[in-house]
Amino acid sequence: MSDYLPDQVLAEIFFRLPAKTVLDCRCVCKSWCSVITNPNFMFEYNKLSFKNTNNVTRFLVSYYDMDEQREIFTLHHGDYSISDHYHEELELPFDHGLSRYMIIGFCCGLVCLLEISKAERLPQSLLIWNPSVGYSFKTFPIHSPVAKIDQQSFGYGQYGPSIQFSQGKILVSIFGFGYVPKTNDYKVVRIVYHLETSCVVSKRVVEIIDVLTLSTGEWENITEAAPPYLIKRNSVHASVNGAVHWIGYYEGSDERSVSQLVVAVFDMYGEVFKEFNLPNGMMSDTVKFGEREVQKISVAAIKQSLALLHYHSHARDEAFLSCSIWLMNEYGSIESWTKLYNVTIHSGVGKILGNWRKGELLVGTVYNWALLSFHPRYRTARRLTVRGEPWCYYGDAYMECLVICKKIDGVSTMSTSSDETTTGQELETESSSYKITDKGKEILEE
Repeated sequence: MSDYLPDQVLAEIFFRLPAKTVLDCRCVCKSWCSVITNPNFMFEYNKLSFKNTNNVTRFLVSYYDMDEQREIFTLHHGDYSISDHYHEELELPFDHGLSRYMIIGFCCGLVCLLEISKAERLPQSLLIWNPSVGYSFKTFPIHSPVAKIDQQSFGYGQYGPSIQFSQGKILVSIFGFGYVPKTNDYKVVRIVYHLETSCVVSKRVVEIIDVLTLSTGEWENITEAAPPYLIKRNSVHASVNGAVHWIGYYEGSDERSVSQLVVAVFDMYGEVFKEFNLPNGMMSDTVKFGEREVQKISVAAIKQSLALLHYHSHARDEAFLSCSIWLMNEYGSIESWTKLYNVTIHSGVGKILGNWRKGELLVGTVYNWALLSFHPRYRTARRLTVRGEPWCYYGDAYMECLVICKKIDGVSTMSTSSDETTTGQELETESSSYKITDKGKEILEE
């Protein structure tokens, strides 16, 4: 069959197949392998996958199982809603007997994890995993300063893998993981603060800021590019528009308060920090103990747009009972912040994981440690058969990619083809071009 089909038509067919199936097709014949392993084809495949967010039908969820004492990853399938009837537990391709793995983030088909030894509680490396391929993963060493993870964070406490101790001083490590469309590459940014006091909000000094480029495996020190604001130690990040975002703050006169909250932005391509103001309609979070209202603001990515999650409750309540969701309709435009809706759950809104098709949200509750599929428009909720500490839930809509991670002679490599590592600029100069054309669509329809 392949002898009668031009490469362009084969590419049109492969564009519509799952990533693992496409890679398996390399073994059919040399002509198929040539099409699939062409870097330009893989670049176009990934670009189409990342653009088709409206057609995403899978949701990747990770959580720590309290009974089995291990991390579990599940992939939920469905055209219209998240369902327990169509999900699978993913088999981790790496050894988790001697190590624990803390989630750094998901982005454009890849999962970034922090590997920590169970015995010494020391970070060993960063691990990049492609669940759509299954066997594909890669490790990157973490350079100094490396310090021991505290017991609370090691047990998946509220603040995650951020608090570390080294020779009597406290270090705060903050990570961000994102995709760079301009170079068809992925990067990890690490910000390490020296914490001078033990308060939740306290004075910090930047120890180091470095960036890992996955295609080269090299770390670059960019400490001189440190921003004027600080980033909250318990701030999750969101990767949108080639940048990583957290909640940042400017210190106030009182060490237990902040003068201003901002959206901290790190441009992955230019490797520079920026900031966005919060919506004018959102109450300022001063984070002062004893105030009437208790609040928390976090960032998220909803359908490839930057969003803010504003959790709030009365001070006498132990949990956040509701969450307001704001969306930046036009990236970079402060005036485009729009409040979408409020999410209120009596069992406590521990964490909103992400947005699904038809507006459905995945919510981790506080009081009963449940994971709910919640539709804010119809105010309906369904409980999933997943039970873990709400702070350790992590999930988002999942898009496949053809990034292959492997080891050659004991050295880790990462590429968008099976034979070489290429960048976006290199892909543009390839002699073979595989893009969906009108003629190709006509042939497929016939």
